Amino acid sequence: MLNKTEKNITLVLGLLFTIVLKGQDIPIGTWQDHLSYNNGVSVTYGNGVAYCASSSAVFSYDVNEKNIERMNLISGLSDTEVSTIKFNPYNNKLVIGYKNGNLDIVDQNKNIINLSFIKSNSNISGAKSINQIFFVNQFAYLSTGFGIVVLNTDKNEVADTYLFGNIGASVYTNAVAFDNNYIYAATKNGIYFADKTSSNLADYNLWSLLPGLSNSNYNNIVYYSGKLIVSKDSSAWQSDSLLYFNGTTWINFTPGAVNIEKIASFNNMLLVSGSNIFIFDSSLNQTGVLYTHAGYFYIDAAETHYDENGNFWIAHKTQGLLKQRDNYDVKRIVPNGPNTSSSVAIDVKEGLTWVTSGGYGIYRDYALYNYRENYEWKPVSYTLTNLALGGSIHDLVSVAINPENTNQVFAGSWNAGLLEFNSGTLTRVYNAQNSILDSVYFGITAVSGMAFDQNNNLWVTSSYSTNILAVKTPSNNWYNFKFPGLTSANGEYKKVIIDKNDVVWIIDTKSMKIIAFKHNNTFDNTSDDNSISVPLSVEPISIAEDLEGKIWFGTAQGVKTLLNSSNVFGGETLQPVYIQQDGQTQLLLETERINAIAIDGANRKWFGTQNSGVFLMSEDCSEEILHFNTGNSPLFSNTIFDIKINNKTGEVFFATEKGLISYKGTATEAQDDFTNVFVYPNPVREDYHGVIAIRGLVKDTDVRITDVAGNLVSQTKSLGGQAIWDGKDLKGKRVQTGVYLVFNASPDGELSQAAKILFIH
Repeated sequence: MLNKTEKNITLVLGLLFTIVLKGQDIPIGTWQDHLSYNNGVSVTYGNGVAYCASSSAVFSYDVNEKNIERMNLISGLSDTEVSTIKFNPYNNKLVIGYKNGNLDIVDQNKNIINLSFIKSNSNISGAKSINQIFFVNQFAYLSTGFGIVVLNTDKNEVADTYLFGNIGASVYTNAVAFDNNYIYAATKNGIYFADKTSSNLADYNLWSLLPGLSNSNYNNIVYYSGKLIVSKDSSAWQSDSLLYFNGTTWINFTPGAVNIEKIASFNNMLLVSGSNIFIFDSSLNQTGVLYTHAGYFYIDAAETHYDENGNFWIAHKTQGLLKQRDNYDVKRIVPNGPNTSSSVAIDVKEGLTWVTSGGYGIYRDYALYNYRENYEWKPVSYTLTNLALGGSIHDLVSVAINPENTNQVFAGSWNAGLLEFNSGTLTRVYNAQNSILDSVYFGITAVSGMAFDQNNNLWVTSSYSTNILAVKTPSNNWYNFKFPGLTSANGEYKKVIIDKNDVVWIIDTKSMKIIAFKHNNTFDNTSDDNSISVPLSVEPISIAEDLEGKIWFGTAQGVKTLLNSSNVFGGETLQPVYIQQDGQTQLLLETERINAIAIDGANRKWFGTQNSGVFLMSEDCSEEILHFNTGNSPLFSNTIFDIKINNKTGEVFFATEKGLISYKGTATEAQDDFTNVFVYPNPVREDYHGVIAIRGLVKDTDVRITDVAGNLVSQTKSLGGQAIWDGKDLKGKRVQTGVYLVFNASPDGELSQAAKILFIH
């Protein structure tokens, strides 16, 4: 006997079958990096593949296939902040060293082996960074912040460690080289050497400082054409020195004013990389210089590798990887990404994502970058100029996309006011000198909080001011507001939201208070406005309104909530959030600093913390659904600055201390009807083992999956506008090849829709 819902579905079944393939959708539960690969720090080459490390990750370029492959935490690397990489032709292994001493070895089958003995060794005195890798057959000599570690890359184990300072003290080592008789170490305190045939080089008594040189910082050493060559680092700009030993004395052959990053020898060529790349022959005569790439002066190379086909592979400090034959034949190779891995604030509207990368009072020039779903990241600018007053704009700390016109975007600067962009171009800068935005004594205009209300008015907060709040109407009329007795000229008003009742909520992090303001849409008449200040005993940091109108506050000590925002003017106060954990009643995340809150399509709460990563809690926060941190996920850092969700796709963006990353979540925005139901992936192929998503549903849709004979295979309820199926039947077994029917019905049974899935087992 069919119930009402099943009858409705049966009637429309023949008309409403759909197979929708969204090729660009990434599977639910997977991660995507949004890192910058522009800032090259190291390069190596082997077997027709060039490898380039940025500070965040590594990418490779296959010369024959001409394809780029990313290598980061998502693809299996163990860490971020790469310091150096080196390919070993002896056993075709790539060694990746990190600033914290971590090591990854990638074999020819792309298997990644992590060796964390340096990183995790608490007994090491000194910095643990891997500064250089030098190969002798299977042995990798690692120059570290405390000495030399010899790694057997065949066995993936430590063969020896050399601490050669005074009485075995740590010595910050930059590079290693060998000649016919000795091993040399270039350090911050001079050049050390020892007889390489000694049976116990771990004995510091066998090491000595090389005479004839000062105890300065030598950042490179190579043995080339029968000569020992070193570079001496200077703290002054373009004042480094290049020297070689002629058998009796050290000769300076520095090619002009230079900053030297790396020295390397390839057959009959010595390459000196820095602001330019200088080329020397076996007699140390300069035979060439690479001084430009595609018309840009200064190579600005971190490292250079020369291959057997006459190509220079250059890790460029701002352009990624360059394949260069001369000053004119240049190819730039870099994965698409933002112009910097720094990210502090995000906004997402209609598949468009904008990110700022500034900071509060740190004078970071980096500006904004944006990304449209299924397209590429596009940097706005590295440096922005104040159109009104001149000079550079720094510290972009917030961003807001106009929901009615996504070509118009506003960004808040902690030093220069409000920036307006149209179609990616900066068109106007509003500050205390040219607008009603306020500042103390016409100083810096510190804008952080921004939000659009339901009528498309843009609300903006100005810190260190009297008129702390301003609003710009769609017709470009401006009004400002002050709250005598409730605010301070030294207040820092970093966050603002406007709830469904048109209450403006302002967080004052410095004075530890929250200001609520009800304006009644009469901007030029303040007689009917209401405002109230809610003092807190802890610092308020973040704020969000959920789908039911409840306001959630993140503080320096956990989470608080307000059940009815309008009642705040009647005296209702913020309430702590209690949960049951291990049979005990506890405050939600009471030991965490909550930097960010986001609400997904199922009204679940995402909390970003200062030290513990990300928590996803159920709708009422009674249940922890997910907890992502650097130990159990590819999350780049446990310090989260912002979280925003593309509620159409379920993609959750995290701005972390070490870069932007996104996770494909299970919840999307609920729809009003079943007009745009689709299933992905579809068909489900034999090599796919993730979950299948049914998207475009109404809230709490009842989803039933059957075979073509009508036998029930699985049943679930949507999270917001999306339901997921693991591809298994009610007994937990993966279903067989065939067509499966998806019946969708609203909770009241008035709306229904059907789709089908082709499953290939």
